[in-house]
Amino acid sequence: MNPNPQNTTAFDFPDNRLLKLQGTIPEEEMCHPPMLDRNGEPHLMVIKNGSATGVTIGRANGIKSFVRESIDGNSQISKEWPIIPCETKSVFSAPGDSGAAIVDGQGRVGGLITGGSGDTESSDITYATPINFLLKSIKANGYPNAHLNPGWMRSRPPTDIW
Repeated sequence: MNPNPQNTTAFDFPDNRLLKLQGTIPEEEMCHPPMLDRNGEPHLMVIKNGSATGVTIGRANGIKSFVRESIDGNSQISKEWPIIPCETKSVFSAPGDSGAAIVDGQGRVGGLITGGSGDTESSDITYATPINFLLKSIKANGYPNAHLNPGWMRSRPPTDIW
């Protein structure tokens, strides 16, 4: 989780082996990662636990936006966050991991896996939709109180849960 000694890291391996999820990774950190890899390149170390590949660690390198035109001429924006595996001869995700949450070492959610490409013996790229982009879309489509605070949900009646 910390490939460069110049980095400051808040990651401590939990004694109970369970990383508590809390909050989201700010978009600014996703676009401009605060850590450096062994070569001094910016990145953000992330973790996921997928159905197909289990727990893996990867490197996030920034958000890329794509605009897609629909048949009726309306454009829709889709943001995708690329993640690469830490080791060159491994994968970060595989088919069956879609929907898995990607988090940083502080337990902050960064995105949900939506796909991948370039799966070879030496590397792959996983794509995730950033959670802040998803939350904005959910709120704009009729759920203005949507958020990721499970403690809040336990204290509310079921009708308030999205």
